[in-house]
Amino acid sequence: MSFDGFYTHKITEELTSKLKNGRIHKIYQPFEQELQFVIRSNRTNYRMDASIHPTYYRLHLTDEKSNNPQQAPMFCMLLRKHLENATVLDIRQYENDRIITFELSGRDELGDLQSYLLIFELMGRHSNIILVNPVTNKIIDCIKHIPPSMNSFRSLQPGAEYILPPKNENQENILQLSEAQLNEFATENQELLATGKASKVIQGMSGLASKQITAWINDDQLTAYQALEKYLHELKTGQPVIFRTDNQMKFYAMDLPYLKGERDYYESLSRSLDVFYNQKVRLDRVKQLSGDLIQRIKQIIEKNYHKLENLEKDRQVAQDADTYRLKGELINAFSYQIEKGQSSTVVANYYDNNEPYTIELNPRKTPSENSQTYFKRYTKYRDSLRFIEKQEKLAQQEIEYLDSVLVQLEQAEIEDIEDIKAELIREGYGGKRNKSVKKRAKSKSKPRRYQSSDGVMIYVGRNNQQNDELSMRKASKNHWWLHTKDIPGAHVIVESDKPSDQTMTEAAEIAAYYSKSQNSANVPVDTVQVKHLRKPNGAKPGYVIYEGQNTLFVTPVEMKINELNMNG
Repeated sequence: MSFDGFYTHKITEELTSKLKNGRIHKIYQPFEQELQFVIRSNRTNYRMDASIHPTYYRLHLTDEKSNNPQQAPMFCMLLRKHLENATVLDIRQYENDRIITFELSGRDELGDLQSYLLIFELMGRHSNIILVNPVTNKIIDCIKHIPPSMNSFRSLQPGAEYILPPKNENQENILQLSEAQLNEFATENQELLATGKASKVIQGMSGLASKQITAWINDDQLTAYQALEKYLHELKTGQPVIFRTDNQMKFYAMDLPYLKGERDYYESLSRSLDVFYNQKVRLDRVKQLSGDLIQRIKQIIEKNYHKLENLEKDRQVAQDADTYRLKGELINAFSYQIEKGQSSTVVANYYDNNEPYTIELNPRKTPSENSQTYFKRYTKYRDSLRFIEKQEKLAQQEIEYLDSVLVQLEQAEIEDIEDIKAELIREGYGGKRNKSVKKRAKSKSKPRRYQSSDGVMIYVGRNNQQNDELSMRKASKNHWWLHTKDIPGAHVIVESDKPSDQTMTEAAEIAAYYSKSQNSANVPVDTVQVKHLRKPNGAKPGYVIYEGQNTLFVTPVEMKINELNMNG
């Protein structure tokens, strides 16, 4: 994991420079494993994000404002009780471990000054956030309780004594070594440092950083001491980086030249973490909020495909309807030559140049009764074909609608989920609201906004209700509408009656990006003026019909689209 002890050292310095002597203004718990603190310092409100997610654990400043439950969880309420309006006296790291302690001073409900320690242990699946009374060293509460039965070394629950996690005595904190001590340490551990095993003897060093030490020793022919000295210098002076290599993203507090691929540099660790985790965590959060909704939608879609297969089988049978009508007519026409008791007859088919035509008969029925039997079959299968066509159309429409919802869920931001859920409930797919689930604050979701290279505004619907609102009510009749051709996607509106070719191409690329073909090339996108759109009565949200369109073929490029983004 890139969030190692050295990264923790740097983020502690960054938080100290921004938050020390600040006052905790607000505390939120938007998700079960995440807290956000609004801390006012130097006349600026900073938002600090803290997560104990087993994979995405972190602590940093953020610009993201998550929607919060209308009723705060118990741990959040307890922190508000003790820490709102508390002053940040100090922020420190424990040795070079992934443990950051906030020393705080606040007042209790009687107005008396109280001291607190808010401890962030950032240790993968063992991560935790713990509020401690420093006078008694007792835990007031923690976001995740660990009873003695689960950990024999220490208990993490209210009333227990706070004990630091066990320390690896074989590791050295090189940040505290003098030059001579560092030289001696490097000499003693030359072999480990040269073989990618620095993390075994250096406290807080990740495997990612260990490999850079090894590369400097083996590839650049530095001594072990020089490699460590270079590492500490780069850590102190380097910029935070996000690496994009082999379809993976990694981050660190400084450049790691051995890593190949593209890299983006940032002015602060917090900014790089914001970018990294906004991309990595979004899908997890969307999945958390949507619950089993995606799976349920996929099941309904699969059920409709199975229904279409069965309807096609019925169609094959029902397509004989005209044959039954023909037989009924011919029996009537030639009834004078047919006797009761015959099992078949051969007549001249006057629809086919009087060619001989064999008709099966029920020998127990008269010619008239046999004729009526065939006409009844004809009527049954004729009506069946109409029913099949209607059911096929309904099934296909439902598939198209739910496919569009899946695309929206997969591309959704956090604030979009509640709107999509509400739409599905209105359409009869979401079931009843679970009263045991805390309601989240009402979304203020608005269409995505982009601006073309020549300054024209482009709007993108986030869900089907918003698509309808955007295309059928808000857009001017002479504005242009875009949508991927026969592919689930968002409605896109170009706010101009005479957009340039460049604007239309960029809008088409945006439409392709917000569709099921986001990762495809040469995606067909239909373009038409809004006045040519029509919504049939009873149609599902987001469904429109149109004519007179032109089709553009584009390949969406995320970086190019991000440059046009006006959403902030």
